[in-house]
Amino acid sequence: MDFSIRLENLIEEYCVTQKQLSLELHIAPTTLNGYINSCREPDFCTLARIARYFDVSTDYLLGLSQEKKPVPSTLNPAEGALIHLYRSLNSERQELLIEQAKFYKSLSAKASKKNG
Repeated sequence: MDFSIRLENLIEEYCVTQKQLSLELHIAPTTLNGYINSCREPDFCTLARIARYFDVSTDYLLGLSQEKKPVPSTLNPAEGALIHLYRSLNSERQELLIEQAKFYKSLSAKASKKNG
């Protein structure tokens, strides 16, 4: 998937108009339209602004990664796998996973009180 398709998908996902986005990014609407129609490509600064606006990585925008947000490199592999798994779920399942984690944390807290 190329940049123009990813940009168009993000615009739809965030329910923002091209005019609103061009104002936010401080670029001409015709420039943004050129990005969407694959007639133009953004410079590095504009690419970074687009990534920050949509809270995605530049690698995602450029089609180098399927992950919208990179997993922080400071995490151990199990934490990274958990974040990857969480991000792959729909919002309803994400909420369920959070509730399950809270449940297991409360069990752990109860066990610590009992043993401590």
